Formats: sequence, structure tokens, C-alpha cells
Amino acid sequence: MEKQQGATVKETSTSLEPRDKSTRVEILNAAASLIVEHGYGACTMRSLSERVNIKAGSLYYHFASKDEIVVEIMNMGVEMLLEEVISRVQALPQGTGFRQRFSTAVEAHLASKLSRDMPYMQVYEHLPPVIKRQARSMRQKYADFWFALLEDGKQTGEVDKDLDLAIFIPYFLGGLNRVPEWFHYKTMSKENVTNIIVSTLLNGIIKP
Repeated sequence: MEKQQGATVKETSTSLEPRDKSTRVEILNAAASLIVEHGYGACTMRSLSERVNIKAGSLYYHFASKDEIVVEIMNMGVEMLLEEVISRVQALPQGTGFRQRFSTAVEAHLASKLSRDMPYMQVYEHLPPVIKRQARSMRQKYADFWFALLEDGKQTGEVDKDLDLAIFIPYFLGGLNRVPEWFHYKTMSKENVTNIIVSTLLNGIIKP
């Protein structure tokens, strides 16, 4: 999958004709923007058809339902996030310690989630729980990256070997994913939030 500059994604390689692929991507982009701008309830097949300027019935040629559209957006958003985090970590010099790799991964996650130009990354927080659960397999793939990172930290002795990652990772990612709910763009900075998260997780909050 290719990423496009800003809010949308480019066409993916499928068996569809080029025009069909273009319309499908246009529908996904429109749905992501509608959900982020106006909420899950505002993203209806009628509102989508109006935004992409096609008949409502024509949407069903591309997608069986609204939920199918939303699930595909969620999966693509997680895939984009995973690619961004991995690329940022892999760009670090060889031999970089766990603390810097962890900090870089957190920073990449938050930068993506808080970007106003990337609605695919922000759709998840606007969805009802029953819809969120349908993207579980892709979210597990993303969690696996963090499991591997923390396991590597254990191997190097930088992370407590007794840390239960089956508990820590869901707790940790749940917290990161909810940052957009309380982040204030005028009074907070992504850098400061990243520093606080990394510092409290790695150093604790108790004064030495």
C-alpha cells in the first residue's frame, strides 16, 4: 500500500479496473473525513454518495455496507501507523539503545495520531466498540511490533525481565490511542506529551 501526502491514500493494487479502484479509494477517503469531522453517525451511505458525487445505490457496487467501509479504513489506518513507526525506528543508527528506540516509536505513534492531515489515523477514536472489535487482527499485528521491541529490551537488560507484556502492552497502547481525546493543540505540544509519557513509563513518577 502506498501512502499519499496528507489525508488520503493512493489506489491499491486489486483486480478492479482503474476507474473502479479510483472510485473505491475516493469513497474510503470521503468516509474517513466524514467520520473525523462529524462523527460515525454522520457517515451514512447517503452522505457518502453526496460527497463523492455518485448515486447512493452505486456505493454498493464497491462496498456491501457502511461497516465494510469503516473496517477497511481502520485496517488501513493501523497499517499506515505500523509502517510509519517501523520506518522511524529503523532509521535510527545501528546499535541504538532501547530507550531511544522506545521514545522514537512513541513519538511516531503520537505524531501520526495527532496529525490533522491524516484522518485514517484518527477514525478509530470516533467508532462504537462493536465496530472497533472488527479490526482486532490488524491491531494485534501492530501490538506485535511493541511486543518485539519490549522483548528486545528484556534481552539487553534494559527492561525488567519480569514485566508481563500481555498486560502492559494493551494498557500502554490503550493510553497512547486515547491521547487525541484530551490533547489540546493550543496549549500542549506533541514533544512534551511524548517526553512525559516516556519519562514516567521508564523512570516512574516517584521522586528518587
